[in-house]
Amino acid sequence: MWLIVGSDTSTIKQTTTFAKWLLDIGEGKLCGSNDDEAIIDIPNDLLINDHCDPIGSLIEFVYPSILEDSKIPEYFQEKAILAPKNEVVGKINDLLLSLFLGYEVGYLSSDKL
Repeated sequence: MWLIVGSDTSTIKQTTTFAKWLLDIGEGKLCGSNDDEAIIDIPNDLLINDHCDPIGSLIEFVYPSILEDSKIPEYFQEKAILAPKNEVVGKINDLLLSLFLGYEVGYLSSDKL
């Protein structure tokens, strides 16, 4: 509920509605009884409708104008893409990195003193 602090009325209503929807899913109120499987209707505003490039569509939704705003630290602090598997995270990261000019640099780390 910390998301609604300092928000306007319409944002508070949207956030509250989304939070209730998530809680209803978690409590099993949306699909009735099931045997570890259920069909849940997802609101249209949460769906990715671009079947050709769903990850690109997701990146554009979460990070609009990423190339122009990438130098502003707050731009990334207020946004995140969550993914269920590391494979999906890798695809998202690869696509995001391909948007930026320059060379990729890998740094090694050590877990010893």
